[in-house]
Amino acid sequence: MNEHRLPGDDDESDIARLLAKTGPRTRPPAASVAAVRDAVEAEWRRQVDARAARRRYTGWAVAAGVAVAAVGAWLARPLYLPEPAAVATVARVVGEVRVESSRGQWKPLSVGSVVESGAVLITGAGGRAALDLESGMQLRLDVGTALALNDVDEATLSRGAIYVDSGVDADSARFVLETPAGAVRHLGTQYSAAFDDGELRVGVREGRVEVTGKRASMIAGAGELLVIDEGRVTRSALARNAPEWDWVADVVPPFAIEGRTVHEFLAWASRESGHDVAYASPEVERLANRVTLSGTVEGLPPRQAVDAVLATTSLTARIEDGRIEVVAADR
Repeated sequence: MNEHRLPGDDDESDIARLLAKTGPRTRPPAASVAAVRDAVEAEWRRQVDARAARRRYTGWAVAAGVAVAAVGAWLARPLYLPEPAAVATVARVVGEVRVESSRGQWKPLSVGSVVESGAVLITGAGGRAALDLESGMQLRLDVGTALALNDVDEATLSRGAIYVDSGVDADSARFVLETPAGAVRHLGTQYSAAFDDGELRVGVREGRVEVTGKRASMIAGAGELLVIDEGRVTRSALARNAPEWDWVADVVPPFAIEGRTVHEFLAWASRESGHDVAYASPEVERLANRVTLSGTVEGLPPRQAVDAVLATTSLTARIEDGRIEVVAADR
């Protein structure tokens, strides 16, 4: 993936296209528009042109049969600008990541920050971020990524790569990721979407996704990689623990192990690393369900966290061939 500079260099055209993607919404009924179009069209277009690079708008909303006074008020404010709403909280940041609010203000992104609807996130050449959406889903941004969070159920990717995790129990039917090459809707899953130089790559780690392109829609299941380039679609295999997923582990939010069992921790590590857990015997599995943990694994990728956590117990693990094999430690 190419390196990308942060705002202030050549990002303005990307950001303008990204914000334009969120553009005007529903217009009023034709009858209402006809009554006022001649008087306000020139002013309306001037305002849209001036503001389109910074904000997205809902369309005009005028009900049929409104009073003259109400029409006058509408003319005084031809565009309705909804107040931004909180859509995500920052769970982890690695390197330099910036966010532009719907008000056009740039600032560094930090852990615990609240991200509002309409915000644009930019990661630098070494920057990555993990976000917890208000819906319970999680997004992770790779280096060199530009992403607009239109609202809690919709985002627009103009470049770079993101990882989407709907969670085990999250509502999986609503979030839509828009890209210049098509829209990606997940159907209960973990997936990545990368857009670069006109090519969209969608890898499915768990569950399924629906990709709607300019010509057709297609479904991809776990273990598949879809590549869409100028309308051409190719499919190939992609293992859950393939190197293509490695960057995701570099920005994984910390798992709170305090009071959790070894079994719960290993289930998390399995889902994050793409390795299945295999217990050497029923007794080893029973032990994993009995032993509770304390401390923290913050900052450790899942595979390293497994070694660090099990070192404090009477268990150990061998990680190879797509499996985390758990055995009793030699004492």
